Amino acid sequence: MTSSQGSSLVIDAGIGFALCAEPGSSNLRHALSAAVENGTLVYAPTLWHFEVTSIFTKAVHFQQMNEAMARQAMQLMGEIQIELIHPDSELIIQAFNWTRRLNRAAAYDSFYLALAQRLSGDLWTADKRLVNAVDETWVRCMGNLESGEE
Repeated sequence: MTSSQGSSLVIDAGIGFALCAEPGSSNLRHALSAAVENGTLVYAPTLWHFEVTSIFTKAVHFQQMNEAMARQAMQLMGEIQIELIHPDSELIIQAFNWTRRLNRAAAYDSFYLALAQRLSGDLWTADKRLVNAVDETWVRCMGNLESGEE
């Protein structure tokens, strides 16, 4: 799907974390760089920074990474060419509708879905369960590119 101004791509917090922290994410970084070089604009709802930071704090709390590694990786977040979109009332309603459609209690993932739908773009996520629940071609699991999966 493409927007009238060029391709649009929404990335979720799991992709943000992978881009900044996972040593095996070179194929993911390459795929994102290639998309940007081809004119794709990268977006996320404003909650993206909050969610990525939360993933890092959980990783430190549960000793999956040390604090120095987390701080270094979070600095890389600023290098991702991403435009954060503040949700307006229409996007909020679209997110609510996605949350109800997916029969979920929390709406976080739904904001990414609603934004991608609004922009007529793809959503890249690391969440296979979300991809399976939505079952749309524009929602793609990009978390396992190193193993050759998408």
